[in-house]
Amino acid sequence: MRVRGSCPICRTDRLLPGPVTAGNSICRDCAGITRDFFCDRCGFEGLLLGGRLCERCTLADTLTRRLDDGSGHVAPPLQPLITSLLETDRPKSRLIWLRNPNVVRLLRGLATGTIPLTHEGLHHEAPWPTVAHLRDLLMDSGVLPRIDRQLLLYQRWPTERVATIEDPEHHRLLRHFATWHQMRRLRTTAEKGPLGRSRTHQAKQEATQAGAFHIWLADRGRTIEHCRQADLDAWHTEKLAARRPAQTFLRWCMKTGRMPGLTLHPRSSPRTRRHCTSTADSPCSGGSSTTTPCLCGAASLPHSFSSVPSPSAASFASPSTTSPSSPSAWEIHRLPSRNPSPN
Repeated sequence: MRVRGSCPICRTDRLLPGPVTAGNSICRDCAGITRDFFCDRCGFEGLLLGGRLCERCTLADTLTRRLDDGSGHVAPPLQPLITSLLETDRPKSRLIWLRNPNVVRLLRGLATGTIPLTHEGLHHEAPWPTVAHLRDLLMDSGVLPRIDRQLLLYQRWPTERVATIEDPEHHRLLRHFATWHQMRRLRTTAEKGPLGRSRTHQAKQEATQAGAFHIWLADRGRTIEHCRQADLDAWHTEKLAARRPAQTFLRWCMKTGRMPGLTLHPRSSPRTRRHCTSTADSPCSGGSSTTTPCLCGAASLPHSFSSVPSPSAASFASPSTTSPSSPSAWEIHRLPSRNPSPN
């Protein structure tokens, strides 16, 4: 009942419900089938549903009922949505979609006005996958203005993330950070071009580390307003991997006056760190440059925060001036030659 094409016998392009002849299906007349399959409303020959209506006419009636504004007619703002859905090549898939109770509730709410026909109105609805698909259909049909999909997906994430926080102060701070800083920055980027998943993933990491820092600081008996430089140094030492995503939140807190003006540690990359050669006699001083920090983590702190002095010139003395019994941590050991002398 879904096979259409040119009948191999009468060469007519129509529905081919007849048995296969020479590898091809044939039309109703050539097969001797007395029952017709024409829609009583539009005359389309195909699979008929209730009331001898085709799938497309059945879809139109279903959408009219779902989008009734209470007056027996479709809500005028949603008429473009019906036109767009009826142009689909597979009306059966839309009929199955309309059986979803959540879809029925959302469409009824939009038609009657209980759910505002805006992005903000849909933002507070659930479940999120169903809402996201409906929002895409509304944007494709022109009912709602088009907004970057990655931005919409991220907009839902902070709401669900903040809802799990019980501390009122923590809840307020993280909500302000996600709303007034991250969302504004993502909207500005989306105006210039499409947002990638990496950009929203970075924003999620920043929000996650913001919450982690607040919890860590509370365990030390302090709040954001009373954070000290020693607390910040300890955080960067203990949470080496969280240094880069957490700094966005820390800079925002300092800029908005929620946190005292402190010095942040450089956001070094693990690829630029050199191997540590420290020993018990010569502890690691963190390296001579903040651009090439040590893998042990001491070099991740600027020298202004480190209590260990930088290596002195004596540390780089030649082997002839150093004691063989106490080798320097900075001594260069020469490898044996690949081609030893025959003597």
